[in-house]
Amino acid sequence: MANSPSEHVKVTTDGGVITARICKPHVEEHEASIILDGLRTAMQQTGSDLQAVVIDFSAVAFINSSGLAAVIEVRNSAAEYGASTILYRTSDDVGNLFRIVKIDRLYAFAQNAQELEKLVSQT
Repeated sequence: MANSPSEHVKVTTDGGVITARICKPHVEEHEASIILDGLRTAMQQTGSDLQAVVIDFSAVAFINSSGLAAVIEVRNSAAEYGASTILYRTSDDVGNLFRIVKIDRLYAFAQNAQELEKLVSQT
């Protein structure tokens, strides 16, 4: 299991599953750039073994348009590897934002460990 230390995001890789735990309550342009860089690096290192990218939003209370764009870019990059993107433990506000801008259908959502395990096992 590889780890990427950062005060903004903790990226871990376990087999073909990359998990990014966002550590900041607000995801704006600066944080989005750091998160995106960390995930790009992890995806490149995992390569064709990539099965899923999990973005853990449990610490996130707010995400702006830069953050949304980064999440979309992660999804598009993961799709190039044939991998899915799972949004994990989104708050009601963050989940509603994904629905309002109509990009929720691009992702699988998991609110607890059991749902996450089921989604990951389907990849």
